[in-house]
Amino acid sequence: MKKSLQITLKDQATIQLQATVKTTTDTFIKVNELQEGTTPLLLNIQHPQVNSLLELSKVAPFVLLYFDYTNAFSGASYSLNGFKNPFGISVQAKKLLILPFPIAFKLEDVLSLTLIP
Repeated sequence: MKKSLQITLKDQATIQLQATVKTTTDTFIKVNELQEGTTPLLLNIQHPQVNSLLELSKVAPFVLLYFDYTNAFSGASYSLNGFKNPFGISVQAKKLLILPFPIAFKLEDVLSLTLIP
């Protein structure tokens, strides 16, 4: 399902976007099976384990933003390899926003994420 999201930057500027929202209880997540083309993907992970393993092969170049339980920004990763080689990472965050690369803002300026009703 697609929802409107707002990324708030440290200077209180906002970026609004539409994203596909998916929830999973899996600990091994094949992101390419959840994505809808290059549409941003908000992934809510709901399992009691500390880590989740993201299989990111076959995913176009992207930026992965991590948010904590209060939707505050907690970190980011890049994958610029695209479809060429197998790629996966282990994450502790339970809320992840996957955006196509390049992005129009600096990662260090991200403050929080809000779902717009």
